[in-house]
This record gives sequence, structure tokens and C-alpha cells, in this order.
Amino acid sequence: MVIITRSKPTKAGKFLKHLLENYGKPVFQPFELFALIMVLYQHPADIKLYLRKTHADYDEYRRFKVMLHDMDILRNDQDYGKRALRILTIADCPADEIVCLVDPTCYVSHLSAMQRWGLTNRSPKNLMLTRPDRSTWQVMLRQFRHKILSEQKILNEDLIEMMPIHVLEHPKRVRGQNIQMYSTKSFGMSLTSRGSHMRISTIGQTFLDMLQKPDLCGGMSHVLDVFEEHATTYLDQIISTINQSNRGLVKSRAGYILQEYLGLKHPDIDQWKIFSQRGGSRKLDPSKDFSPTYSETWMVSINV
Repeated sequence: MVIITRSKPTKAGKFLKHLLENYGKPVFQPFELFALIMVLYQHPADIKLYLRKTHADYDEYRRFKVMLHDMDILRNDQDYGKRALRILTIADCPADEIVCLVDPTCYVSHLSAMQRWGLTNRSPKNLMLTRPDRSTWQVMLRQFRHKILSEQKILNEDLIEMMPIHVLEHPKRVRGQNIQMYSTKSFGMSLTSRGSHMRISTIGQTFLDMLQKPDLCGGMSHVLDVFEEHATTYLDQIISTINQSNRGLVKSRAGYILQEYLGLKHPDIDQWKIFSQRGGSRKLDPSKDFSPTYSETWMVSINV
């Protein structure tokens, strides 16, 4: 007969439960739990706690994690396993929020963002996400760590190295949705959706992504339809975002679509013409063959 011994809740464990339930996130990284455990050790006398050690360490992390598990507060996440922790007393979220909670470097993008912005009536088979290249996400993780430490007012940052934070690989499915990740050096602009944990490409960035990767946005024919229906409404945001792009071909595609195809006018569009240059690879649709139908102004093959 196997006897299972459950970890008895301590006053510190109950206080940590209170911190977790007020944290407001249904899932989070192990690093964040360790940060909350560190909160207990900063001024234990102020909250009348007796702690076994003078500072938090990995053994204390494991002890409290087992205790919270036995209290039916905490579990490894159903989709991420040990890479993320799930607070059972907080309602779960849909996939687009979960991925952003466990990975501070990614955001919802491309066709998924178009759907959420109301730019398309298509339903993407996969949840499209964008994350930066390695050098950028390392910087973003350091910023995320500093943000967590600042929010919890943790004084001794050296101890946090006991629980490093890493970028994680997402499973193929999260909360029943297929995940498709796009990594790029040209990391775009995003914002947090109101009343949600989801980060999503800004409206201007979403239009820019249509020009950079139309294959991830329903194809260039669909992109043209979306521009035709919505570009006038969001023209200022589109122009502002494209102005910040360092890719001349994107400016040429945007210039052709906005000015030549749709007949829209804006003083900044003419300035993009200096980026026009001849070349066999300069196509409106990068996924299709070069066409002799050509825009002399924007020097792109109209192969749609």
C-alpha cells in the first residue's frame, strides 16, 4: 500500500496563495512564481511569517510549488507542461491570451490579427504569432525580468539568477488551437488588447505585414481586397508605420497599392518613390512569378 504524504500548508504558503490569486494571471512562467516567493523573504517580520531560510532559493521554490499543488492552487499547465504554471483558482483564457502570458516576446499577427481587427471575414486555421530573432528576444526577456522585479518591489536582484528566464518553444496546439510562429529580424509594433492579456500587432503594423508577408495574410489578392475596403479608414496609421520601415520594396508596394491602384493621396506617398528601382525580384506578390505588366512609377511587377 502506497501512502501519499501531502505537504501541509504553512502560514507562508497561505500568504503565497493570496499573492498568486491577486497576481491576476491564470498562467505564468516559473520565474514569476520564484519572484513572488522572493517577496515573502524581503520583510517576513512585517507580515509575521516564519521562514526556514534567510533568502529564497531553488529548494524553497520546489517546496512551495509542492505545497501549492497539494493545496489545489497550482499545476503545470496542460499545454506547456513544466514550462508554465497554471493557477487553478483563476479562470482560464483563450489561446491568444495564454501564448502572450507565457511568452513576453510574441504577439498575434498576420491573418489572425486581421481577423481580430475586423479586416477580414476569413477564419485562419492557425493562430499566427510573431516573435523577434534571438538577439532581440534576449533583450526583451531582460526587460520583462526587470518589469516583474519592479512590480513586486524586489530588492535583491542577484538571487533571481537562481531561476533564469528563457524564451520557450510553443507546443503545436494551445487550448485546442494550432500555433504557427513567424520569427523575424524586422520585429513590429504591437499593443495589449483592452481588457485582455493578448498582444496584437497595431493596425498600421498589420497592414505593413500584409505587404511583407502576403502569404501569411490570405494571399496578395486578398490583401488587395482588404486595402480596397479599409485603407481609407486607416490611411494615417498605414502611412506612419510604412514610413518607419527600412525596406524600400515595401514602400514601393504600398505606394503602388495606395496611389496607383486605389487613387489615394497623401504627401508622404510621393517621398517613397525614391526607393523605386528596377529589378527582377521586385514583384507585388513575392510568391508568384514575374509578370511583364509593370508599374513604371513604382517599378514593381503587377503579378496579381
